[in-house]
Amino acid sequence: MYPPMRVSDVSILELLKCDLRPTFVVATSPFESSQPVYVNPALRENAVLHDRILQQCLSSNGSFWDWIVATDSSASTPPSESGTRPGDTFLFGETRWTRSIVGDKWAVVGGNVDLSMDKVSHGPASHSRGNSSSLLHETTGHGAMGDVNDGWVTADFMSDQESFVHLISTINWAATPLGPLPRWPALLQQTFNQVLADSRPIVIYWGDNSSTLYNEAFSKLCGSKHPALLGKSVEDAWPDFREKIKLAMSTTASKHHAGDEDEWRFFVEKADGSHEEKYLKWSMIPIIEKNKRLGFIQPIQDTTSMRLWERRTKMLIDLGDMLVTARDVKSYWAKLLQELEACQPTYDIPLAILYSVDKDSQAPSKKGGKACRLEGCLGVPDGHPIAPPELQLDGNNRGLSSSFRKAFESQNPLLLQTRDGTLPESLLEGLRWRGFMDPCREAVICPIRPTKEENVLGLLVLGLNPRRPYDNDYRQYISLLGQKLTTTLASTVLLEEEARRGRNIAEQAAYDQAMLKEKLTMQTREATESVQKFQQIAEFIPVGMCFGNHRGNITFANDAWHRITGAPQVNPLTPEGFLSCVIEEDKTNVQRAYDELSKTLSVTIEFRVRRPIEDGYPLQHPIGSSPSFEKAGLDLDVDDGGARHVLASLKAERGPDGSIDQVLACLTDVTLHKKAAEEAIRKAQQAENLKRMAELATVGMYDMALDGRLIGANNVFYEMCGLERVDISQISVKPFETCVVDEDLPTLKKTLARLVEEGRSQTAEIRLKTQWTETDNTTGDQITAPRWVLATFMPVSNSEGIIQTFMGCLSDVSLQKWQFEKERQRKDEAIESKRQQENFVDMTSHEMRNPLSAIVQCADAVIGCLTRAQELADTQSARSDCSSVPKPSSVIDSSTGVCQEGAQLLKDSIDNAETIIACAQHQKRIVDDILTMSKLDSNLLSITPITVNPIHIAQEAFKMFEVEARRVDIDLTMVVDRSYSELNIEFLDLDPSRLKQVLINLLTNALKFTKNGPTRNVSITMSASKARPEDGLSSVQFIPRATDVTWHGDKPSPPVPEQNRIYLMFEVKDTGQGLTEEEKSSLFQRFVQANSKTHVKYGGSGLGLFISRRLTEMQHGAIGVASSPGQGSTFAFYIEAQVPSEEAFREARAAAEAVGHILKTPSSTAGKGLSRGPFTMAKQTKKLLGPQIEGVLLVEDNLINQQITRRELLTSGCAVEVANHGVEALEKLEHTTRASGQFPLSIILMDIEMPIQDGLSCTKKIRELEKEGHFKGPRIPIIAVSANARMEQILEAKDAGCDDVLVKPFRIPELIEKMMTVTKQLEKA
Repeated sequence: MYPPMRVSDVSILELLKCDLRPTFVVATSPFESSQPVYVNPALRENAVLHDRILQQCLSSNGSFWDWIVATDSSASTPPSESGTRPGDTFLFGETRWTRSIVGDKWAVVGGNVDLSMDKVSHGPASHSRGNSSSLLHETTGHGAMGDVNDGWVTADFMSDQESFVHLISTINWAATPLGPLPRWPALLQQTFNQVLADSRPIVIYWGDNSSTLYNEAFSKLCGSKHPALLGKSVEDAWPDFREKIKLAMSTTASKHHAGDEDEWRFFVEKADGSHEEKYLKWSMIPIIEKNKRLGFIQPIQDTTSMRLWERRTKMLIDLGDMLVTARDVKSYWAKLLQELEACQPTYDIPLAILYSVDKDSQAPSKKGGKACRLEGCLGVPDGHPIAPPELQLDGNNRGLSSSFRKAFESQNPLLLQTRDGTLPESLLEGLRWRGFMDPCREAVICPIRPTKEENVLGLLVLGLNPRRPYDNDYRQYISLLGQKLTTTLASTVLLEEEARRGRNIAEQAAYDQAMLKEKLTMQTREATESVQKFQQIAEFIPVGMCFGNHRGNITFANDAWHRITGAPQVNPLTPEGFLSCVIEEDKTNVQRAYDELSKTLSVTIEFRVRRPIEDGYPLQHPIGSSPSFEKAGLDLDVDDGGARHVLASLKAERGPDGSIDQVLACLTDVTLHKKAAEEAIRKAQQAENLKRMAELATVGMYDMALDGRLIGANNVFYEMCGLERVDISQISVKPFETCVVDEDLPTLKKTLARLVEEGRSQTAEIRLKTQWTETDNTTGDQITAPRWVLATFMPVSNSEGIIQTFMGCLSDVSLQKWQFEKERQRKDEAIESKRQQENFVDMTSHEMRNPLSAIVQCADAVIGCLTRAQELADTQSARSDCSSVPKPSSVIDSSTGVCQEGAQLLKDSIDNAETIIACAQHQKRIVDDILTMSKLDSNLLSITPITVNPIHIAQEAFKMFEVEARRVDIDLTMVVDRSYSELNIEFLDLDPSRLKQVLINLLTNALKFTKNGPTRNVSITMSASKARPEDGLSSVQFIPRATDVTWHGDKPSPPVPEQNRIYLMFEVKDTGQGLTEEEKSSLFQRFVQANSKTHVKYGGSGLGLFISRRLTEMQHGAIGVASSPGQGSTFAFYIEAQVPSEEAFREARAAAEAVGHILKTPSSTAGKGLSRGPFTMAKQTKKLLGPQIEGVLLVEDNLINQQITRRELLTSGCAVEVANHGVEALEKLEHTTRASGQFPLSIILMDIEMPIQDGLSCTKKIRELEKEGHFKGPRIPIIAVSANARMEQILEAKDAGCDDVLVKPFRIPELIEKMMTVTKQLEKA
């Protein structure tokens, strides 16, 4: 709709704005200002010309200005710059100007380039409305108006319209009401120029006769009538539409503004006589000058594409709504034809032929034989050769057989045309064309597949609209039609399959029910059993089943039925209760089905039920029942919108009176099938996206034949292999043969062979001959390494399952390989460093323990000798006192002084020897702490529970400090709490070495900080409980478990079942100086003591409490302290132990009985202090060795340890034979009673680290000789005596064949105890 004629929005301004000719408008009446009221963009762009015109207008004088404002163009005109009087034209600024008076108010002045001058400006060519110029004008010289040229001239930028302009110039306009061209009014010329430059279809009706003028775009709508319509009146040009056009003209003229008309259909007559369907929308714009209507402008808008798209889209929607109601393929074809026939208008379906496709049963020997059966057609008479009832696609050319065969191989619609012979004209004769009744010259064949991967199930032949070209819009419409048919057919196929299954199940259920009823009349028991079996089957199958009585109440329903419908599990369920689960829109369908059931006794219905929000049952996937789902890989796990689609089959049974007696219903959840079609389309789109992604992938992707010939690959593959991209259809390229290094070719061939043999995907890491380079970000160095790729091979089989090609990808793993190699080197270096560290610790421990063992044993021997000498001196002194022989007093005094001095010397010597033992034990604890810390640092510390007597472990730790406590006058006591006895504990499973290590650390600190105090008491209290000890049960506050340290490699004790769990608690209380709060806060940390003066005054390394904390926490326990300055300290800890099994308990009791004469549990330890005294060799220990130990073979390379141990064993009452290394030990064995010698061998003490042959190798050799029967008698007991103290070394010794291990330094009583224990255990075994 054009606005009213005002200066701001006059319709001609739109044309002036788009005109490339310089144009301006000056108001002439009333005259307000000489400045132009409008200047178009073309004049503004020419700055020089614009300034000159502006100066002329502002000055308001001069011949050019006078010519502009002249009231009568026919009057005497001022001379131009050349002195001429051109009338309505004026030459100014090398430009020919034309003036037009519009509405007696405005002078529209337009400039035209004077072609007679040399300086001519040419603008750019364009067809748009915004780039117009003077195409039609008068050519005048400097003379008068009468000297004119009737020719037409086109500008250079409109060279593509020269033919149309030339055509206009050839028309005899003098024979038309418009008259010759030179005499056309200026307004008509200017308007026609603007119309010619416009790309839209525009027609001008000029004068009283409404003579027709139009541009080239409109000529295309005239068809074959062009150019005969030029110059004709409306009546002659448009006889069919003249009344409508005249009505629009009269309406527009009365309103003096543009008017819009409705859309109308128009048929363009082509040169061949055919018509083309068009939809046009137009408006009528009046051309007014001086309040007089001179003509009309009629712009045309082509809306054909929009109208056709609306019409076709509606047809697709209606077709889809109809096809989704089909329940089987047969009804699908019928509904498809029904909807195509009902589609209105029928212009786009002038012809339709539908065939279904089945296997050709008449040609069983031919693979893939297909038979097409006619399902129906539109526009085809019966018996017409274009649509025979059946077509055998076996090579004959009957009907459209050849085109059908091509359609089978195509995924897209196949176009048939009469002009290329694909649509034979002989087959078109005698057809009853629909729509426009014109014969079709083109048709398409649409293959209908449920999915792209499946076979064609139908062929639809559609004749194309003869009055529309087969353009892109038409192709898109046909493509959407094919997609609609594909998706709806897929849904129908799935529904038909499920319906068939539902009917089968329903029939089977009905049959079972009939059998049950028959058996019920014969035997009640058998009927009951059958009903039970049926219920079990009904609960197992995924189909919802229910029974209803004659009132409609549901008397039985399986779980699947309740799960599908969401109905409550009540019995009986009323019809109202069931209908409450159905969607409101589907309730009428359900009710109608029940009404029909009473007539037909069998009904199939589909409806929807509400899915409860709390429904936890997922949608049922049709695995196995619908293979197309699995082949297509459809992912149907999507939101179901809160509703389930249910397909129900109902079967009714009549009673004797003819009424409905019982109803059986089988329900199948088909929600996923509804979504199958949409999901299939989504999958297809996803596949297309994946194809595009493959081109942009960062891995090399390829497709290759089994012989290694490349079929296709992306750019990354070529780059990795170092190949140039070539036309592989012309040149055979085998990249693996030339690009893989020779060493990896066998691996590649084996992988491909395995691919063909197994038919499964394979992977292999191979190297390519191209180099991998990378820049190290830390150093900036260039890294060059072999290019490693992870190759994936996936077999591609044909329809017969034969592997023809394989595809895969190459992932560049060069960086990972390079990093792995670097990490391997670092790991090797770390392992070597750890090995050297362990060797250093082992060597240090070994070299320190060997002399410590000699020191301890020598000190024990010294103490024993001095004690014996003291006893002899005391005996001699007693005898002297009892003697009756009188002695002089001087002699008595002298003798008494000597005895006292000797006794004092013996006592001092014994104290010194005990000090040596205490220092050696302290040195041993330091070595143990260093070894423990080494394990902690390496995360190798482990807890190994064994069955032991906890009191014996505590006593062993207690006895280690008796001598030292007595030496510094400390009252050392041990108390077993009543809670321990109440639990009736004799043996528990725990790690004795770790428990003893904590006790030793705490006792060491207690004695160290108590020996200088005025009150010197140290006590050990041992208790037990079933519950974990808490702070309230003890005076100490336990330290929380460490959270800032992660012990990855440590192996804590395994968790203990609660019923077998025992917590052992130990308190070590002293009367030392005590600790402040600040000092307590720094305890239990690594290398940290209470204060800086502790090391100076008391010594120590600060490791003991840290290690104790770690050991207790690894045994699921804790440690704590309670202390006050000057009040002493109490350190307490607890660990988790386990009640042993019966077998472990029996073995532990047997071992305890074997050494019962050495270690006996005191019966009065509860609440009393244990007896104190040195555990030394003060007396002969021959009685300690039973008759089972007669001779000992000592294998030791250290002469000092060898001499001391031999002497002590001889003192203990057994024979001793010495060997310096393993080879010598094997030789000495040959001279024992175990071979053919005389030495009574009972046990072997074997050192581990020895020259020539170490102890482990010797032990292994002895065990091998025993297996061979070389030695007589039972197993020879072997105890490893070594300074190697790590648990790994102890276990290694036992694995080599040693029965037990004794770690240096040790004391002779410990050795004797170990010997007795091992011999007793072997005797019982």
